[in-house]
Amino acid sequence: MVAALLLTGVVGAVTAVPAGPAAATGQTAARHATTAAAPPPALPQVTEGCVGESPAVADSAPWAVRRMLPSAVWPLTRGGGVVVAVVDTGVSASATALRGAVRRGSDVVGSGAADRDCYGRGTALAGIVAARPVTGSAFVGVAPEATIVPIRIVDGKGKVAPGAIAAGIRAATAAEADVILLGVGTPDPDAELRAAIREAVDRDIVLVASVSDKTQPAGTTQRPAPWYPAAHPDVLAVGGIDAKGVPTEKSPAEAGVDLLAPAADAVSVAPRGDGHYTVAGPAVAAAYAAGAAALVRAHYPKLSQADVRHRLELTAEHPLGTWPAPGIGYGTLDLYHAVTALELDRTPLPSQPQVLRPLPKAAATEPTKLIAGSVAAGMVGLAGLAYLAAMTVKWGRRRRWRP
Repeated sequence: MVAALLLTGVVGAVTAVPAGPAAATGQTAARHATTAAAPPPALPQVTEGCVGESPAVADSAPWAVRRMLPSAVWPLTRGGGVVVAVVDTGVSASATALRGAVRRGSDVVGSGAADRDCYGRGTALAGIVAARPVTGSAFVGVAPEATIVPIRIVDGKGKVAPGAIAAGIRAATAAEADVILLGVGTPDPDAELRAAIREAVDRDIVLVASVSDKTQPAGTTQRPAPWYPAAHPDVLAVGGIDAKGVPTEKSPAEAGVDLLAPAADAVSVAPRGDGHYTVAGPAVAAAYAAGAAALVRAHYPKLSQADVRHRLELTAEHPLGTWPAPGIGYGTLDLYHAVTALELDRTPLPSQPQVLRPLPKAAATEPTKLIAGSVAAGMVGLAGLAYLAAMTVKWGRRRRWRP
């Protein structure tokens, strides 16, 4: 069975913008005229030609960025030195926010150079992970110093053929990725896919995959088939939430959701130019989790892939009751505590939110790992201390910390 792509546009039906001079030409003033209340257009679902530039630049932080707030941990880590493989449609190295961040990668389906992206999906996922700051844009990736390795598994017709996912994982493993992001899946895992996952795990690579966005029709009694690679026990399975924190997929228990992250009305970079598109789907959520994994791997380089996955799970904003819970897993990704938590409670009591200690002041050996209290006065100073204190209060209230 052909695997499914789990990344979609969300703002109505948008006509595909063919690549070329007409698509590449846009008025900068018109792009930046987009107000905070008007999101960028949806990523076009192309049938002919390729996705071109977006006419809009996000000049205010999207809700997902505000919710995740990766900048709170950037004094500690920006993901430098970590390689994230994006196994999808390729990643455009010419996107303004990804220039210098994308390696050549591999194309396992013979559709051309992997650092080009006709469909824009892989570029959008890579942007969520590692988009660099761009003047005039409010959008930045979770780990803006991570490196992206594109692995194309989508053919020229927009399909993922049987065997392509396994081949993509193997190519990412050969590229010595530290994290592999998979926004595609299949209900029919074969021996090759299972073997490819095992090889990546044996090489200590963190695998992050989106759960299925397929729901069972009302009245259906048949249990849904597990969705792979997400259903594999050594893969972090990620589902989505909207701006209100409500899960975007009604995932059954069989889906095996481990973690939730932003997925609805998210924003990321266009495959060309400096504009942005609105994207949605569990693949978007998986990209946020992959970015978090990059931050953790950079800050804690001695953690194994299993330790990284467990850290993301145990530092999540947990649901009330016993967790992991069906369709919710351990709760919503919490970037701040994923990086700063010193102690992880692996045996929490039901209905009791996890209490974590904030990172103490301590010396660091690398600039990206300096804590706010030890950064030179000219870099952060008292303003940085006040900011991190405010963030501690914010997350503390969310987790119902007690004095």
